[in-house]
Amino acid sequence: MRLPEEFSFNCPLKINCGSHAVAHLPAALSAANAHAPLILANRDQVGKKGLNTVVDAFKTSGLTLGIYDRLPDLPEPDLMPVLARMYRDGGCDSVIAVGNGSVVDTAKCLNLMVSAGDHGASADCGNCMDKPSVLRPLMVVATAGGNGDEVTGYANDGVHRLRSSRLVPAAVFIDPAMLGDQDDHQVVDGALIALTHAVETFIDASTGPMCRAYAHTAIGLIVKFLPLVLRKTDRKKNLCAVVNGQVAAGCAFSASPPGICHVLATQFKESTDLSLGFLMSILLPHLVAEAGLVQPEQVGELLYPMVGPDIFSVTAADLKTSRTTVLIWEFFDAINTELVQKIPTSLMGAGLTDEQINRIQSRVGRGATNGHVARIIDSARQDPDMTAGW
Repeated sequence: MRLPEEFSFNCPLKINCGSHAVAHLPAALSAANAHAPLILANRDQVGKKGLNTVVDAFKTSGLTLGIYDRLPDLPEPDLMPVLARMYRDGGCDSVIAVGNGSVVDTAKCLNLMVSAGDHGASADCGNCMDKPSVLRPLMVVATAGGNGDEVTGYANDGVHRLRSSRLVPAAVFIDPAMLGDQDDHQVVDGALIALTHAVETFIDASTGPMCRAYAHTAIGLIVKFLPLVLRKTDRKKNLCAVVNGQVAAGCAFSASPPGICHVLATQFKESTDLSLGFLMSILLPHLVAEAGLVQPEQVGELLYPMVGPDIFSVTAADLKTSRTTVLIWEFFDAINTELVQKIPTSLMGAGLTDEQINRIQSRVGRGATNGHVARIIDSARQDPDMTAGW
């Protein structure tokens, strides 16, 4: 195990997982000295049954609830002052986000606004970032289709991408009852984003052992259970495992800088309708292959969470890196077998032109990583040799 000379890791998140996990919400709030939560949700995302499951957890608690279940699909800055007034007029002292994506982003931004003392006069949550204060308790009830960003210190207020360790929720609740029928494409996209974040964190030489432990857990859970989810085998149980993997990936991602795949895919997303997770997946095998040339021992360690200790221990050291790359191709192949909309095998297969690819490369590939970025992009530009992988 390698140990960087300097690293930092902080994970204040509490994870509650299992059947009837949401039933522990009242106790968790009471432990945080909170007694009047505002529940935020998107009714189309979570469904009436899911929202009722959360509300029913409070039937005998004696706590006062506020509920707003009409959040839009994307964060809307103009909505923040309205929610802030609702929060204060209702005497609320905490926030519960039921769902993923923009629901949790909105909850984080609202919590930042009301905790910082902004009385709803400004919808720009970015103005609150520099005001030191302790945020109110924020709980997240996870649903299928997230990507791990929900438990990070990142949030999108509709205008800015905010980052602060104070934005990390106090707790996340992963309950099979909340993991209803989600679109396979959305589930896969979120899982692929989380997997890419975990892999990039795992091979980052600057991350510490605790951060890599979370990434290790995330990789193992997603690689093992995502194909089972798509095969509809004990779906809710396997979805629960995938969501746990996404949460673990989010914890790791919070403590590490965004990697090359994340940065490139975010840039490529501006030029294609392909989802972010699918773009990351196009790049990921090529990133692993490139990293294997520079740090073969670290990349070889990726094999462990993918195959387990028995196979890892009997695999020759000089074969671990190449085997890891092949397994990533095979994992994506297994996913594609179950999907209607396949993960493209190249950037050009994703509809990107040479001009678009070159423009992004010139924008991102600067400094010490320029050579690595160029080789990853060139390798991912066109379909790979089918005899060597996918």
